[in-house]
Amino acid sequence: MKKILLILLIAVNAAAAQQPDYKSIATKIFENIRKRDFSTASELFDTDFASRLDSARLKTAWDKLLTLSGPFVKVLETTLDHQPNFDVVIQHAQFENKKIDFKVVFGTNQKVKGVSFLPGEPREIYKLPSYYNKDSIVEVRIPLKMGPMNLPGILTAPNRKGKFPVVIFVHGTGPNDKDESVGATKIFKDIAIGLAENGIASYRLDKRTRVQRASTIKQKNFTVKDETLDDVTLAVETLKSDSLVDSTAIFICGHSFGGMLLPRIVQQTKGIKGLIYLAANARKLEDVMMDQTIYMLALDTSGRDHTFLVDSIKRENAKIKALKPSSDDSTRLLFQTPSYWLDLQNYNALNAALSINIPMLFMHGGRDYQVTEVDFNMWKKTLSATKAEFKLYPSLNHFFIKGTEKSTPMEYNKSSNVDYDFIKDMSHWILSVKK
Repeated sequence: MKKILLILLIAVNAAAAQQPDYKSIATKIFENIRKRDFSTASELFDTDFASRLDSARLKTAWDKLLTLSGPFVKVLETTLDHQPNFDVVIQHAQFENKKIDFKVVFGTNQKVKGVSFLPGEPREIYKLPSYYNKDSIVEVRIPLKMGPMNLPGILTAPNRKGKFPVVIFVHGTGPNDKDESVGATKIFKDIAIGLAENGIASYRLDKRTRVQRASTIKQKNFTVKDETLDDVTLAVETLKSDSLVDSTAIFICGHSFGGMLLPRIVQQTKGIKGLIYLAANARKLEDVMMDQTIYMLALDTSGRDHTFLVDSIKRENAKIKALKPSSDDSTRLLFQTPSYWLDLQNYNALNAALSINIPMLFMHGGRDYQVTEVDFNMWKKTLSATKAEFKLYPSLNHFFIKGTEKSTPMEYNKSSNVDYDFIKDMSHWILSVKK
């Protein structure tokens, strides 16, 4: 079914504010559109967004939708989905001729960044993988405590006596949960299950920016140390004394941006046996995000001109690269404060990895559009003279799920699981390093 696309917009600079009720805002926008009060509806948009989808354009789009779908009947369900760098509210609506999903996208600066009407599709929920055996694994809840903060965490281990090597997961960008859930996928949960089947324990926790999002997004001088590094270090120290963990075999596994941070984590964390880089970016984060945006815009077959969106993110990219220590830290650029970007400016992951003397494994999906083979090859070229190992899986996407078609964001909405052969390769490497 052809998509009726109004617009896709990546977040631009805005000041952080108290987190609003996203569902209420999205509901109000849709109510005003149905009342044909397009001016009021557009007033609720981010200023930059409203300048490109004004009341006249909104009216045209709504009338076109009614022509194709018939009169509006009712809203069936309203859902809120936390995704990396976005909060998405979808009002699943019944029209006379078909079901339509009205989507409102909020950036981490808490502004409405885009709206779209898409053909309604059956919502899929996560399903446990075929390699799950409830009798062969055990899960223990181990919260991570740092001052007043309490991060929920789960240790998954083989259901038998002994001490096991353990893998600690590090999330990618955004306020992720412990499973790194996106749509109907849960990459960390799947890998944890598969590792346990192969005699390996793992630990995953909710990210700090998810548990205390309201306070962290307003924190000045915020860096990846505050967001991720300190919590991983504490997790390592916490697990060293756990009765199920072999404290001499602690591995850290970073996905995407979390993989890029692994060399830096090792710089402040003792007792790590090995590092596993899953779809890790070698390039600067702002460059990867710009390429992701251009890729997603190219998927739009509506013929709409997205030049202004590409120009917008290029301007944000240039601002990030031009930041100085004296820059105002009260604004946000591409989801983060200037202090966050300044901190990353001084970090070269490739050079940092060269100084690491512990085993490293790089794993990458050939269908990954979020972190491409460009990054994988950069790691491989830089570390070619080291003992690092590299594995490329042509049929897997960014979440290491098998497929044959070109990968798109919609793929993540289908209930699919991490490829088990990929998990077995990871398990084999861990057990070989542990010896």
